[in-house]
Amino acid sequence: MTRKIAIFVFDGVEPLDAIGPFEVFMSAEDDDGRALFDVFLVAETAAPVTASGGLVMTPRHGFDDMPPVDALLVPGGQGTRPLSERDDIQAWLRAKKAATPLLLSVCTGAQLLAASGLLKGRKTATHWATYDWLLSLEPGADLRRGARYVDNGDIVCSSGVSAGIDMALHVVERFHGPDVAVKTAHAMEYEYWPQGRVTGAA
Repeated sequence: MTRKIAIFVFDGVEPLDAIGPFEVFMSAEDDDGRALFDVFLVAETAAPVTASGGLVMTPRHGFDDMPPVDALLVPGGQGTRPLSERDDIQAWLRAKKAATPLLLSVCTGAQLLAASGLLKGRKTATHWATYDWLLSLEPGADLRRGARYVDNGDIVCSSGVSAGIDMALHVVERFHGPDVAVKTAHAMEYEYWPQGRVTGAA
């Protein structure tokens, strides 16, 4: 079974927040070399977006033609600040939460989930420099300071930038087991540190 993973991109997205997990899901294969995930970028429209540093990303889908997915990943970056104030983005995320088994966030992508009312009472991770901002958006979030990533079952949040790679490997492990996650990390020449997770109660 090939699972679909969408990564939401926007002007000002942090490149590694999106591309790190993209690489993980793209690299995950079964024993016969078949892809385990169909991973793609989605944006408000199918027009290219410009990430931090000037990297241009072209989404496969816009909001209007995005197919159902098994997981939606929301990365962070400077562009999250204006998006966190937009009611239409918040409404879209709430609708996707209702229709999608798993939401993922990297860095300040968690702030978009918080602004949308999706993190009240939930274990949450975000970039260390933005803890106060997250709690201003959702005082009821269970912020796990210093956690690499946290798993609520239906929402998984990671801290900043490179932590999204660890979170994505954790998601691979959830779907396909630790051996596949380790094999995927090895293919990427990346050290996977599952002990960085926080999944239980404090």
